[in-house]
Amino acid sequence: MGKRLFFQLGTNNWQREGEFAPGSGILHESHHAAYNRMHGTRAYSVYPSTTQTSDDPLVRIFELDHEVPICESVSPVSSYRFHSMSDDEFDRYVDRLTNITRDAIAAAEEAEGMDVTLAVAHHCFLNPLVLARLNAEREAAGRSRFPILCFVHGTALKMFAHEQAGLDPEYPERFLTLMREEGVFSGAEKIESCAAISNEQLEKFADVFGDYPRDKMILSPNGYNLNVFTPNAAGDASRKEVLGRVELASAPNPVSLAPTSVAADAEKVVVFCGKFADWKRLDALLEAASHYENDDAGKTVTLVIGSGPDSAVDHYHRLAYETLSLRNTYFLGPQPHAVIARLNAIADVGVYPSESEPFGLVLIEAMGCGTPVIGADSGGPKDFVTQETGALVPESPDRATFVASLTQTVREALAEDWKHTKGPEAFRYASSNFSIDGQCQGIIDAVLGNATD
Repeated sequence: MGKRLFFQLGTNNWQREGEFAPGSGILHESHHAAYNRMHGTRAYSVYPSTTQTSDDPLVRIFELDHEVPICESVSPVSSYRFHSMSDDEFDRYVDRLTNITRDAIAAAEEAEGMDVTLAVAHHCFLNPLVLARLNAEREAAGRSRFPILCFVHGTALKMFAHEQAGLDPEYPERFLTLMREEGVFSGAEKIESCAAISNEQLEKFADVFGDYPRDKMILSPNGYNLNVFTPNAAGDASRKEVLGRVELASAPNPVSLAPTSVAADAEKVVVFCGKFADWKRLDALLEAASHYENDDAGKTVTLVIGSGPDSAVDHYHRLAYETLSLRNTYFLGPQPHAVIARLNAIADVGVYPSESEPFGLVLIEAMGCGTPVIGADSGGPKDFVTQETGALVPESPDRATFVASLTQTVREALAEDWKHTKGPEAFRYASSNFSIDGQCQGIIDAVLGNATD
């Protein structure tokens, strides 16, 4: 096999202490490591962050000096910000991203003495747009272009779907028009292949970008780190010891009724991990907790891992402690993967009630720790959550009905000891089907085949 040079342009920050990583950031970091484990392959990356720095010559940080993320969704956490930018502000933003990407690719090619073999764009908004523009520059200069794979998952796709449907006057067909004018997904001339992490995401992409050929679209379910997320992630530590080490996250406006420490003597543990966006439906879980936490005299605890803007953190803290009077629900803030794995390993069930979750890597990670999961019957989890690995709560237009169903399902998981009856199959299924290395090799086979340099 000849030498290969990969370049990835990320959408979100990687997981580091104090900065919670969304799923696409975790995916990017995992793929970066997997490609660099492969014989004959070197991978470079660029990703955004407001706080992180890097001394790694293979990684560059796109330093954000404001709150606008690389990608946007229809969530209050991030969605409305790009649409609030003026055209000049947006153009300057794209120019900054283009310049650092151009420089990073040039430095990688100089360091390795070869052209990029494959460029990967995470999300279907700015990253494929920027890479396609850079390819146009290369062709104009008489240089060969690099093939581009675009992961079309997630929040950018939601944004385009909302723009296309005209569901909200705050989201005019502004950026969808831009992508169509530039012809980013008008055929496969600019983007050689598009990958999606679930069948539902493939269908949504095809609905928005109907000109893109279906034979160039790849189903590529996320892999997870099998070395970190294992049933033995807690080592020899007992549940009491693991819970005793947990530190609570502070809120921007402290709530007087909030607990000051985790009840380490808990007999049942429910875990949630995700960003504080409305479609994650953390509020539904908190409402459910107000019921199931009372079933066993306060011996069930709920651990909430993740974060969001101060406004969202404040909202959920007040909902939990002032409105719902929860006493056994604990906000842990963003946590490194090793800590998340330990908490998953000692948990009885992972609960992730997201509406139309693009994939649901956090569910896979919990399953990899031998913990059954509960999701909603929409989006990516429909592809892998079965009666043997957990349960899916039926969607309902009536919120109270959904919360009641969620509550009942959590109660069943705890009362029927799914940890022991479904946990082993959850681990087997996850570890057998969701390898990061396998996902990356599948991408290479689909896009590059047996081609070598």
